[in-house]
Amino acid sequence: ALVLLLAVVAMTLGGANAAAQSGEEPVAPLTSLHPVFALRDATGANVLESGQPVSTMQTCGACHDTEFIAGHSFHADLGLADFTAPGTTSSGRAWDTSNGLFGKWDPLTYRYLTPDGDERLDLSTAEWLMLLGPRVAGGGPATTARAGEPLTALAPDAANPETSLLHADGAVTAWDWNESGVAEMDCFLCHLDQPDHAARTAALAAGDFGWAST
Repeated sequence: ALVLLLAVVAMTLGGANAAAQSGEEPVAPLTSLHPVFALRDATGANVLESGQPVSTMQTCGACHDTEFIAGHSFHADLGLADFTAPGTTSSGRAWDTSNGLFGKWDPLTYRYLTPDGDERLDLSTAEWLMLLGPRVAGGGPATTARAGEPLTALAPDAANPETSLLHADGAVTAWDWNESGVAEMDCFLCHLDQPDHAARTAALAAGDFGWAST
């Protein structure tokens, strides 16, 4: 093993010396820990061919069990799995509907995630993601409805806090998740050296959720 290690070191130094003598810039070797991979959209197609947003679930899911990872991470869930009627959480507070960021009162924003059946809409799921999206990894309530079905399975309905949006003038309109897309758990936030947080934040704030990872 020692002989093999010395041989590898010698080859590396020899290559570096050759590059130095020729005046060429040494080329950084590709990492052996992660192979080159294609960026894929929600259908599994290469985005260079489809022109659609990157899907981390499809891209990273080609090798990793992304569905399991997103489904077993509180970074993604944020209380969605425990979402319940107001006042019935472990806190006992009438304004909490979960034990996580999705449903637990946040005094920093002074906004209230509206539960189903409330007389007045404050913070819908879509606006929650616009407002707090930069603080979360995606997945969980950014892809999945409170009852467990995909957000894209919900019909736009201004009377439903999961499929509506409150505007600055007080008007409430329906929100179409199939048009906006959803924000999948963004693996790139932790696994890229320099993820583009500014571009992601801008996409989320604009409601272009499907493009957030792109």
